[in-house]
Amino acid sequence: MKKIFISLVSLLVFTSCVLHVYRFTSINYNNDKISIKANLVDEQKENSPLNYIYIYDKKSNATNHHEIKILSSTIKIVCKDKEYIIKNSSDDNGNIYVYKQGVVITDDFKAYIGKVQLDDGTIIDIPPLSFKKTVYVERYSVISDTINAGGSGKEIFSGTVENYKKQKK
Repeated sequence: MKKIFISLVSLLVFTSCVLHVYRFTSINYNNDKISIKANLVDEQKENSPLNYIYIYDKKSNATNHHEIKILSSTIKIVCKDKEYIIKNSSDDNGNIYVYKQGVVITDDFKAYIGKVQLDDGTIIDIPPLSFKKTVYVERYSVISDTINAGGSGKEIFSGTVENYKKQKK
């Protein structure tokens, strides 16, 4: 019985969980009015394909959502010298659904979105965007997270997948 108890305590003390969160991040665009993100179908899998790109107004919050309209009817995505044309729906409110249209993108890519209009009438011309797959890695420990109540895990890495693989070597 004593061995089982010691084994259980050791398991709790030395066990930790590592969380990986993957996404595509634009590496060449910053704007004070809008933000552009790209989510994967399964953000915890490195080879998961791009699900959608979304553009949102930085003035938006939980109680006051600001609409964004993508003015182009199609979006061009280039990945590994292959071009994809994505149809844009005016009902999608700043979302560009890629995977839903049968396009599977798992590597770095360029997106040509064009102009968007904010709900205050402002038009922003978005240049071609370069997206790289990035990863955020965090470690959770049963004991230290319990002792440090309210605290979250420890960030291990945040950056491109390419740099993360180099660091692990």
